[in-house]
Amino acid sequence: MIVEGKKTREIDGGDLRELLSPFAGVAVDLGTGDGRFAYRYAAAHPDRFAIGIDPVAEAMAEMSARALRKTERGGLPNVLYAVASIERMPSELDRIANQIFVNLPWGSLMRGIILGDDAVLDAVARVARSAATIRIVLNTRIFDDPVPLEARDLRDVTPEYVRDTLAPAFERHRIAIDDARYLAAEEVAALETTWAKRLSQRRPAPSLLIEAHVRTEGIDVSS
Repeated sequence: MIVEGKKTREIDGGDLRELLSPFAGVAVDLGTGDGRFAYRYAAAHPDRFAIGIDPVAEAMAEMSARALRKTERGGLPNVLYAVASIERMPSELDRIANQIFVNLPWGSLMRGIILGDDAVLDAVARVARSAATIRIVLNTRIFDDPVPLEARDLRDVTPEYVRDTLAPAFERHRIAIDDARYLAAEEVAALETTWAKRLSQRRPAPSLLIEAHVRTEGIDVSS
């Protein structure tokens, strides 16, 4: 189901792939929230198509409505917004993305990544095409006092934790972690999401970047 302003409508896999076919690549923004990152990505890369995915349709209403305007008023033909949760990723999105972004996730998406949950990582891998790149930014500020209820049983996320604990979990889904490091405040601000701008105004800004790619072994490279 896709969001078009205050309305939603169904789209099948065939129609979606026909819509994507003229473009050089597809970027998926998982947990897109208000959808600003997907919109700005699409504006900066007119040869690629961006899909923002979030379980809350209302959150994406404003940006999806803006994308539908005439081009001279900010409309973009290369972005859409889909309603889906990481637990119930529709099959229409299988093997669709050349790039996957997860920017400052919350809820089950955040927990699944931090815990290396097989169901969540399987959903991420299913969306990816062969050799797709994955860029995850985690907000480690959730571990500051007072710690939110959703994070009280989670481990602190550090580059060492990513390499020692998450890398093997990601590998089970053919996702190879290439790098894990802290981001500076200006790098967080460059994400151009509403939440990133709030975080970048506070110091320090210990958000963590994970860069990864999907291995081609065992995957049909023509998919």
